[in-house]
Amino acid sequence: MAPISHLLTASVALCAAPVTQQVSPPPDPDESMRQDRPGLEPEPTPVGPFEKQAGFSLMPTTQPTLMPYLATVNLYGDSCTQAGALVTGDPLSAAAQSVKTALAQYGVNYAIWQSYDFVAMSGTLGDTKDVLNYYSFNAYLTWNIFQTDELGGSAGWLTVGSSAGTGLGYDGDEQTAQGNMGTLGFPLGTDFGQSAYLYQLAWQQSFMGGQVVVTAGMVDPEMYMDLNTYANNQFNQLMNYEFINPATLPWSYNALGVVVQWQPVNWFYAMFASLANNTAYGASPVQDISSDDWTNTFELGLIGEDVLGLGPGTLRVLPFFGTSKGETGAGIAINLEQKLSKSAPLGVFMRAGFTNDALGAVQGGKSSFATGLVLNGPSESALLRTQQAYLAGGFYWLEAPYPTTAHENEYGFELTYVLQLTETLTLQPDLQVILDPANNPNTDSVLMFTMQLTYTW
Repeated sequence: MAPISHLLTASVALCAAPVTQQVSPPPDPDESMRQDRPGLEPEPTPVGPFEKQAGFSLMPTTQPTLMPYLATVNLYGDSCTQAGALVTGDPLSAAAQSVKTALAQYGVNYAIWQSYDFVAMSGTLGDTKDVLNYYSFNAYLTWNIFQTDELGGSAGWLTVGSSAGTGLGYDGDEQTAQGNMGTLGFPLGTDFGQSAYLYQLAWQQSFMGGQVVVTAGMVDPEMYMDLNTYANNQFNQLMNYEFINPATLPWSYNALGVVVQWQPVNWFYAMFASLANNTAYGASPVQDISSDDWTNTFELGLIGEDVLGLGPGTLRVLPFFGTSKGETGAGIAINLEQKLSKSAPLGVFMRAGFTNDALGAVQGGKSSFATGLVLNGPSESALLRTQQAYLAGGFYWLEAPYPTTAHENEYGFELTYVLQLTETLTLQPDLQVILDPANNPNTDSVLMFTMQLTYTW
């Protein structure tokens, strides 16, 4: 997760001003944190702490040239401020932008999210709190190391992802919204556990002029796979992780492995990931590594610039197979996003998947379905004026892969809104109603209200 892809969409938040040489993928509500998408025009001479040699540059400040969708997935930009905020020109936002601009001169680009969550719940289990306070931190960084004309045009860069979190107050670091309400789903997506850890430390390299990107090392697969424009980031979008990354996908989020991405044309891409699936948060990626706990995932994506005259849309299909505790299984996930009007900022998303009990137990879902309607900025509406402005409602269903204490099938609804207070600070009230919580025999429904304050830079 980064508790990304991401912790990813990964995206499940990144700034960009697209260069129009290639057709762009569907717009991202968190586009302001995305990297400019390079075209095929001759690049300016890279500059940095090392002089450029013929056909080769070290520590370049220019980003690698990648195909449009791969650029959106892999590259981060050097801007963090949001136009149209209620308060502009505040010193904190100005300082954050200055740091990003300075580090970009050395080829370092990143995104950082910090949040405070106030959570009030009903129907909690006995001897648990019904109010929690939580702080979370998530960061993802890329560092450009080299670019060369060899290998058909290649670039290499380092990626680092880290998360941290802690409960605030008495026993706050020992209780979670999921545990206190007895839910199968993960209602507070920003809850990264009670420690600091790396979820990604990997090398990325592009080949064939940016058509292929290979990632190897300690990898969070959701930073690259199962992304969705409308539900991909628990900090400034829907919070329940069933909307961001379905529990039917048998992934670990700081696992040893490799991800290969290929985009030969603007309208199609393919990915393959092969990773361990039993790595605990914060654990060494080589701890207990075995072919008995391994997942192989494919992703095939079709990107439409204008689907049925409605606007951009993307269909992703993710077949997977693997083993968990020595038992083999397979499954499939479907991921759809579609803009519903060229003139209005309205879109729809859907995620669905199923697998067997063995692979479903990795994350806690045998079958799942999630969908929602989203209004996202920027638009002329006063409520959706900024890039990160977001109003959404969603529904999910989740089936347990193992015996539960109360209900085998769980259902949830969420309504959320993101308001841009300053150029880097958002306020997000969020309401969730969960029916038939899987591990709560005391009630047939629980309710959770969250007020989330997020600083993004």
